[in-house]
Amino acid sequence: MDLKGIELGVFVGSKEEAINELVDLMCATGKISDKDAYKEGILAREALTSTGIGEGTAIPHAQVAAVKAPGLAAMTVPDGVDYESLDGQPAHLFFMIAAPADGGSTHLQALAKL
Repeated sequence: MDLKGIELGVFVGSKEEAINELVDLMCATGKISDKDAYKEGILAREALTSTGIGEGTAIPHAQVAAVKAPGLAAMTVPDGVDYESLDGQPAHLFFMIAAPADGGSTHLQALAKL
């Protein structure tokens, strides 16, 4: 994991701000070729169902052509943020997964490990 993709003690006021911060962290790792296309993939996945899995954790992810290489970004939000989590609780711990469009089950392997 690239340390440029990790940020601790972040303040965000909304799910949108959390996603924006995580996308910026992922881009800082150099694994994204098109920031807007990657974010669009994240938002499309969120439109299906929230990736706020509960117990204070969210794992937004996308498998899109804008990803040059598999990547992971992580962020902590001590105050928590409403991420529309499945259990209705605020999210404090975030892992964002990036997988190339032709990456097969790369993102599923990362999800399983998390």
